[in-house]
Amino acid sequence: MWAAVLLALAIRIGYNLALHPDGHPPAQFVIDEREYFGAAHVLAEGRGFTFFDTALWVRPPLFVAALAALYRLFGTGYLPVLVFQSLAGAAVVLALAYLAYRVRGTGAARWTAFIAALYLPLTLFAGLLLSETLFVLLFACALVALYEVARSAPGNPRRGHLWAMAAGLSLGLCILTRGTALAFVPPAAVWLYLVLRREGRAAYAAPALVVGVAVLALVPWTLRNYAAYGRVIAVDTTGGYNLWLAAQGVRDEPRMQAELEGIDGPVAKQDYSYERAFGIIAGDPGAFLAKGLKESLDLWRPSFGAEERQVRGYTLGRVPDWHLGALLVFDDLLYVAIVLPALGGLLFLPAHRLKSLTVLWVLLWVAMAFVFFAVTRFRLPIVATLIPWAGAALSLLREPGWLAKIAAPGRARLVSFAVGAVAFLVVVVPGIEADDTVLGIGRWGEQEPYRAGELLLRQGDAHGALEHYSRANHTIADTRYGLAAARLQTGDEEGALGVLLADEPEDRFEPDILRGEAARMAGDREAARASFNTRVVQVAGQQAVDWAWDHLRPPPAGRIELGSGLDLGYIRGFHGPERDSTGRTFRWMGPEGAVRGLTGNPELGLQVSGWRPGGASPAKVTAISSANRSGSAPVVQTLPTTDEWTTILVLAGEGVTLETNGFVPGGYDARLLGVRATTVIADRASIRTTDEANR
Repeated sequence: MWAAVLLALAIRIGYNLALHPDGHPPAQFVIDEREYFGAAHVLAEGRGFTFFDTALWVRPPLFVAALAALYRLFGTGYLPVLVFQSLAGAAVVLALAYLAYRVRGTGAARWTAFIAALYLPLTLFAGLLLSETLFVLLFACALVALYEVARSAPGNPRRGHLWAMAAGLSLGLCILTRGTALAFVPPAAVWLYLVLRREGRAAYAAPALVVGVAVLALVPWTLRNYAAYGRVIAVDTTGGYNLWLAAQGVRDEPRMQAELEGIDGPVAKQDYSYERAFGIIAGDPGAFLAKGLKESLDLWRPSFGAEERQVRGYTLGRVPDWHLGALLVFDDLLYVAIVLPALGGLLFLPAHRLKSLTVLWVLLWVAMAFVFFAVTRFRLPIVATLIPWAGAALSLLREPGWLAKIAAPGRARLVSFAVGAVAFLVVVVPGIEADDTVLGIGRWGEQEPYRAGELLLRQGDAHGALEHYSRANHTIADTRYGLAAARLQTGDEEGALGVLLADEPEDRFEPDILRGEAARMAGDREAARASFNTRVVQVAGQQAVDWAWDHLRPPPAGRIELGSGLDLGYIRGFHGPERDSTGRTFRWMGPEGAVRGLTGNPELGLQVSGWRPGGASPAKVTAISSANRSGSAPVVQTLPTTDEWTTILVLAGEGVTLETNGFVPGGYDARLLGVRATTVIADRASIRTTDEANR
């Protein structure tokens, strides 16, 4: 078992580092990661939970607080969070193994530990800024504590009461991680009461302690919400939004969010959401029931493209073949290999207290899916609680006479297992997309030359990149865009444009950037500006800026107006263009940025503003020039937290790298921002004149 726990820890850290060698940057965030990141960063900045004041809802605080503590201690790097989540994931393995041990001994515990170590969703969630790993750990601990209450000796009530308080605390922390656990507290208390009463023991004190401690765990957060919003919000306000989304068939979410953004405060948003939801349900209850039945089935069905699986772009060859293969074997197929034995374990193993508790938990999630909706990650807490039963059933199969033991409970259970297994397979097997896996694996192999070409292009070897791009799959848009960029760097504007199709995908920003660069190279700045400022480029924001940095080599310039569009290729680490109240264009820089391609003057001036919301620390900017190789020190400057524009002077060299402490504005804007920048000038006289004009 301990080998399995250590294996789980190694897999969770190693697999996610291999999947995110760049450290899982915000550009790759999935599902609710950006919201958790933003809320945690605001808390780490010392601004409390004010992120939720302007968000669509108030979320439970525990996972946000855990992230904030890590950010405060270690910064926002990926590794500390990954280690924390991986340790929690390894602890999940141990807790589930303990439950299996109580069901059927050491053999069941070993099977359970190795299954939990290898089940890939438990690994993937350890590498994401999502609350599932912490939630599953806390719930597994709650199951352990509830079971220990039930098995405590009648002559030692103190031990039972201590375990009851531990169960209440675990459930309370579960609720503060995901509010859905609140619905499990009453059934758990009733289950404990019935178990104790059936055994002729004092049946009131332990359930009361479980409920009481769980409620007490919520009190500080509830009081905080009352002080902030003037209403009793026990845990969160996500229920109204989710019910409204469910009532309208889980669609039109952008329209919903646009409506809610015009309403001030999370409480008013919640009230409006409930009003809309109940109105839709009352208008067509049959449609709501049909939706509920569909979602109850979808809860069990795999989804190849679920965001947490991180396969976006697999048809373009962007997803490693080993990851796609692992998803098929250690997610989809292992999921089937868990549920079927677990069903057998629940039906054929001797009566056990944990059986009914497990069934209660599964039924609760099915009911939640019926009322709200089902997404792939909602299945994780169910599968986690079934793994001990799968381990117990597999340990039974290794014993002599196991077939007779299965047949002993009678024909009714055999029929129930057969019906349940067939129904499960009918629902699940069609959702296992082996064809998509094969396609993605093939595309990854086809695009190996493309990846080599990208590396050479970033290093400035355009001719070497062209050779590799020519051997990649030219039906894939990524290849065409890389090939066009390499031809532009060799001065072949006509050849670059000839690579592009007339009907390039409308959601891709690269064609507009490439056409803009071709126009800029031809001296047509107005045509270049028009292409660089299309809506698809502006919406892409930092993604477009960084792609241009990697793929363009614009001519040296004496002045760069940030946000003009003509700055693309000269900058990295900046968000999309914006305008201030005077009409001046600017860009927000993230915590790190860079400027290059300036004329060979000894100094450049970067005009920046350090505006920050109240409570955020002032921006401290460090400018490091490529000329620092000669031994000159970086320029470090602290900016006022106002709209004032300040010029930072630094040696130019071949370029400048900028670093600053970031902040998150709030729920309305979850980006990690550094400073605003408007102009880069590589001329001492122009720097002085512009600085005087700003003052």
